[in-house]
Amino acid sequence: MKKTIWLFIIGIALAAVTQWAVVKYIPNAIYRIAVHRSGKEANRWINAPKTSASLRRVVLPNPDFVYSALFYDVSEHDIIITGFLPDSNYASVSFYDNRCQPWYVYNNLSHHRAGPFWFRLSRHGLKGVNELQAKTNRGVILCRYLSKTDSTYAQMQAYQKLLTVEVK
Repeated sequence: MKKTIWLFIIGIALAAVTQWAVVKYIPNAIYRIAVHRSGKEANRWINAPKTSASLRRVVLPNPDFVYSALFYDVSEHDIIITGFLPDSNYASVSFYDNRCQPWYVYNNLSHHRAGPFWFRLSRHGLKGVNELQAKTNRGVILCRYLSKTDSTYAQMQAYQKLLTVEVK
């Protein structure tokens, strides 16, 4: 009976340590794999092709969105990102840390701001309206443009091409 209790306690302890290790290290591993698979250097926009069921880089790709991603690195320099959000279709700019956790989302509907946008991203404390303090030195910025019809797809691609990043 005592042996069974000790085996149970050891099993629970091993399960807890395993869960802690998975939660701590798997998101970083996923981020590193994504950066490696992109083949792009930090602080460069990656404009994804039209999403379809055959494109399985994400589990369930949404063909109604035009995607752009940027793996940022603000460990040595700030970056300034600029772009344009339309007023007719949903669009968002989402910021994630290197553990794939979202920490800021800006979109044209809840912020009631269509048109040009800019953000200064830094690891240091900033105080301006469009100045954001990154949660980690490295992470991902994901820009999404909704395009439910073929006629709006070309326009959303044009907005995608307006995305810029400048290292300061």
